[in-house]
Amino acid sequence: MAAITVQGQTYEIEGILFDKDGTLLEFSSLWVSWAKQLLDDVGEKANLSMIDRETLANELGFNVQSNNWDPKGPLCIGSLDQVITIVSINLYRKGFSWDESIQMATESWEKIEAREDWKSSIRPVDGLYQFLRCATASSLKLGVVTSDNYDQAIKHLRALKIESYFSAIIGHDQVARGKPYPDMVEVACKKMNMSPERTLMIGDSNGDMILGRRSKAKANIGIVAENKQSADHLIDANHIIKSYHHIHISK
Repeated sequence: MAAITVQGQTYEIEGILFDKDGTLLEFSSLWVSWAKQLLDDVGEKANLSMIDRETLANELGFNVQSNNWDPKGPLCIGSLDQVITIVSINLYRKGFSWDESIQMATESWEKIEAREDWKSSIRPVDGLYQFLRCATASSLKLGVVTSDNYDQAIKHLRALKIESYFSAIIGHDQVARGKPYPDMVEVACKKMNMSPERTLMIGDSNGDMILGRRSKAKANIGIVAENKQSADHLIDANHIIKSYHHIHISK
């Protein structure tokens, strides 16, 4: 057991569960570029106008002009399958058959995934490396619960060189129900041999906070790591922080 202090409140815990995007890595450093590439490739395949592309971006919760994203939107908290489905529905509305729509959306995603340029831009959230080292030194068990698929999550954690810190990495494709249902936490905690009641949940979406509450985590910490984002959506968080420098660990 170790003690975590945040905003004057101390918790005796056994482990910490993290969301990935916006929590371990800066959301804009990966997904803003990813979304633009997806829109460009799908747009070229389907011959979509700029207005059509902006409409699709809005449906994903992303603004092409400002590069802002909705922390409550599909791009931010949805699974990959859900994003592909939204793109496919948009193409179906434009007159393509459903199988053509699925094929175009999937092939665009596969093309983008095959690229390696994202590795040069991906950035950790401020204070992450030091926090993970301190947590490990204090014998805390660490896990990741993400709406990404497992294989994709592993790629991102390896790019940041932090995969080895986590004894459980659970993706959306490894559970029957994704966030905010407690399935991911249950699987992670079983794998880590600890009780959800002895964990903290750290995430950037309110879905993460609801996930922690439904799993009976000791506390739920919302993180808003980028200046352009507000914390208004984190209505179920016990604490809201800007970086990992705001959390203190002691044995």
